[in-house]
Amino acid sequence: MRYIVFLIAYICFLIMDIRRQEIDLIALSIYGVAALVTLSFDKDSLTMIKLVDILYSILFGLIIYLLSYFSGEGIGLADGIYFVINGLLLTLKENMILFVSGLFVAFIIGMFMFYLQKNSSKRLQRLPFMPCFLPAIIGYILCIV
Repeated sequence: MRYIVFLIAYICFLIMDIRRQEIDLIALSIYGVAALVTLSFDKDSLTMIKLVDILYSILFGLIIYLLSYFSGEGIGLADGIYFVINGLLLTLKENMILFVSGLFVAFIIGMFMFYLQKNSSKRLQRLPFMPCFLPAIIGYILCIV
């Protein structure tokens, strides 16, 4: 159930980020409520170890949010909030793999954009971060199935 909520939210955020290069706080709030409801349905299987993992995953999201805040939104505040909410649904390992793979894909795309920019005008380009998670999510879905 938690992966279904995660995937539906990701698809919505992916479309928002590609179209407008921003994610609505209202949509993030709805995602947060849906994550809390999903977590409450799973309360029978919550153990102390799982609660500690959820807290660490949320803490990891808070670190990304603070990194975004102090870097002048180099990553994006909404992306940081997204990882905080993901902490309710994903384990720390899954959340970290998602973030690191997103950084890796963003690095490759950024290098490609830098190479193309070298030959054209020197204007600043922005890269939406949500599409960078797509290879990791597709890989994870293929491993589950």
